[in-house]
Amino acid sequence: MPWGAPLRSRSRASGRGPWACMVWSTAMPELPEVETVRRSLEPHLVGRRVVAVEARPVRLREGIEPADWRARIEGTRFTALERRGKYLIAHGERAAALFHLGMSGRLVLARSQEPFAPHTHLVLRLEGGLEVRFIDPRRFGVAVVLEPGALAAHPSLARLGPDPVRGDAEGALTAAARSRSPIRSVLLDQRVLAGLGNIYANEALALAGISPLRRADAIAPRRLAALAAAVRQVLTAALDAGGTTLRDGGFVNAAGDGGYFAVKLAVYGREGQPCAGCGGAIVRRVLAGRSAFYCPRCQR
Repeated sequence: MPWGAPLRSRSRASGRGPWACMVWSTAMPELPEVETVRRSLEPHLVGRRVVAVEARPVRLREGIEPADWRARIEGTRFTALERRGKYLIAHGERAAALFHLGMSGRLVLARSQEPFAPHTHLVLRLEGGLEVRFIDPRRFGVAVVLEPGALAAHPSLARLGPDPVRGDAEGALTAAARSRSPIRSVLLDQRVLAGLGNIYANEALALAGISPLRRADAIAPRRLAALAAAVRQVLTAALDAGGTTLRDGGFVNAAGDGGYFAVKLAVYGREGQPCAGCGGAIVRRVLAGRSAFYCPRCQR
């Protein structure tokens, strides 16, 4: 398989014209980014048959087994593309493909004659000449193929909490409010709310006026309700903007287009900059190895 030159992509975020090589971001794709990828892939994937699979036996978080991909996916037609939390599930006639983008993973659409980007580990060649390519430089992603009946029992999917946009976010936060952990840590627990990550947890806490350092069990019920509403509001706005592409590039959808929510970020990545509410400086603290950004004046 010719794993060659970088794939050229139509990213407006790169600032290098309509077809430009992508750079990578250290921010993990979260619910808005994964849903944006799903929406950009769905019209090209669903209803099409896989005519060939090319794969490398790579050690990812859940590694690629080329024989399984060829045996279960070649010749099948995809019938639906679903998101659960940060996972994408491509349902086929005989099997389902489960993806997680990890820290640096991407699912891109490409024409068969286009060169391969480095770290291209899996290629699904579709009828009509398009290919879906899974790229993951840091190898924290997931790309496995499962029998349909095995999806519900998959350990990662079975542990997921409700979807914070479509599900009962307030009920999930209320149930988790007994925790003595900082509320930011609770928000990042995928068993509480599936798909929420560090960018949008920080932004939701800022919108709700709650410090990321405050213990979950010290937050009043009315403030938890306000936080649940803020989570939904922030995620919905990010979805409308196509996700967040940071200054170093990084996230793009399957067509190579970046997201524009970065211009609306109130606290994330803004250490030392003035708070839009009070003018005080945004502070950065490290909690459990992850950066928390907040305004000490506005967030209590």
